Amino acid sequence: MKTDKKNRFYDEMKKCLMTLRPEEMEISFGRINKQNRKGLHSCTLQLPGAAAAPTFYFEDLYEAYLNGTAAEDIAESLINYARENNLDAIPGNIDIDDYECVKKNLGLVVIGEENNREYLKEMIYRKIEDLALIPIIFTNDRHGTGCIKIREGFLKYWGVTANEVIEEAILNAPKILPPTFRQLNDILCCRHEDDNDDELFVISNSYYAGGAAVAFYPGFLDCIGKALGKDLFILPSSVNELILVTDSGQDPEVLLQIVKEVNRTQVEPGDFLTDAVYHYGRNGEGFQKLLPARN
Repeated sequence: MKTDKKNRFYDEMKKCLMTLRPEEMEISFGRINKQNRKGLHSCTLQLPGAAAAPTFYFEDLYEAYLNGTAAEDIAESLINYARENNLDAIPGNIDIDDYECVKKNLGLVVIGEENNREYLKEMIYRKIEDLALIPIIFTNDRHGTGCIKIREGFLKYWGVTANEVIEEAILNAPKILPPTFRQLNDILCCRHEDDNDDELFVISNSYYAGGAAVAFYPGFLDCIGKALGKDLFILPSSVNELILVTDSGQDPEVLLQIVKEVNRTQVEPGDFLTDAVYHYGRNGEGFQKLLPARN
């Protein structure tokens, strides 16, 4: 019954968009896999000469419909947004045809590999444990920040390999998305009653968007571990940030239960990273997944 109501909403939205669209606007509909989300109903609103076209997902609009907003009003707002935010160039004046220009704007994001295999099929990425490290083109101008994930088709056009792009992104990301590191003094959930040696920190980038990737910036975790004089547990708070816990001999199983609880109660589906506990050892062990163990 719930599915029938959603499908009626999708059909109504399509009719309203096609009825209200300006003559010069092309609207296309499809099913798209997004990060941690599969088979979303999409609509893309393209204006002539625009460098980019906004895409909206009916699943994200359904709650407004349930709360009483008419499909016609929702459709009109989408069309108005597309007309008022028509981009005649990639934000930040990035010439996406020129790899030398693109190189200066390469950054990184990381997502869970196992939950996003369909989504990753056309992407270039590097698998690290159960994570996918993805190079992006970072955009930043008066419209705000954003990113363009790099698909296989870009490589032939640029005349470069996936490995070259990933290595460039690893080196360039700290320059345009600098890491941040701060202590959490008010979170005690990982402390033992008889042991106050645990220290908790948050790492992200300066925009707190896609910041979990800073764990893979060259030398970053090593610098933190050496400065603190301890190895580190790494807990996936979201794709935007990670929690570091200094290793004082805690039970990783307890940490895993904390990660799972936070993921179920505090993390939006699109921001979910993994249900896992990672570890960074200063003496050559590096970054590795502890739990859950692979079968």
